[in-house]
Amino acid sequence: KYIWTHNVGFLDSYPYVHSSKSYQWLGHRMQNITSDKGVLKEIIRDGSGETVPPDSSVLVKFSGYLEHTDRPFDTNWFKKNPKLMKLGEDITLRGLEIGLLTMRKGELARFLFKPNYAFGTLGCPPLIPPNSTVLFEVELLDFLDSAESDRFFDLPPVNCCFSKIIKAAETERKFGNYLFHQTRFMDAKERYKRVMVGWACC
Repeated sequence: KYIWTHNVGFLDSYPYVHSSKSYQWLGHRMQNITSDKGVLKEIIRDGSGETVPPDSSVLVKFSGYLEHTDRPFDTNWFKKNPKLMKLGEDITLRGLEIGLLTMRKGELARFLFKPNYAFGTLGCPPLIPPNSTVLFEVELLDFLDSAESDRFFDLPPVNCCFSKIIKAAETERKFGNYLFHQTRFMDAKERYKRVMVGWACC
């Protein structure tokens, strides 16, 4: 199961990619963020605030490349309203999930993912050859720490304290506002309904 094969060929070129440089050359400039050097990172533009917490929902722009190419095999870079994705559910590329956990809001970064953190020994024919190292350029636009909110709605009402209700309601309100501005009105309505469910526990 892999992600993001539906946008292939969408973007003709992207200015940050050095297609003339080998991934080995790029890797020497990057920071190792896994013990086996399977995920390497270079920050292009610093972000601010805290890093992405586990189980958050993230809003990102990305482009993925094979070596010596300047045409991405997958991208959402020019989408007006990128999809809000939950870590551990919507993002199934292992290296990308690990990389996102090191990022801050507004950060733009380049990652190299070795095969065991990307598409494995088999690749993803015909687009991704076997044993491919891939490069991803990722911009973290925003994130919502939805883990506590999700846990809150799994609790029986008797176990709900006021501080948790406040935090869960605020998270769901932010989700609803985000979806509303994407004109995803029915999805926004469901988030706002969760806010009301939370307040009903008071």
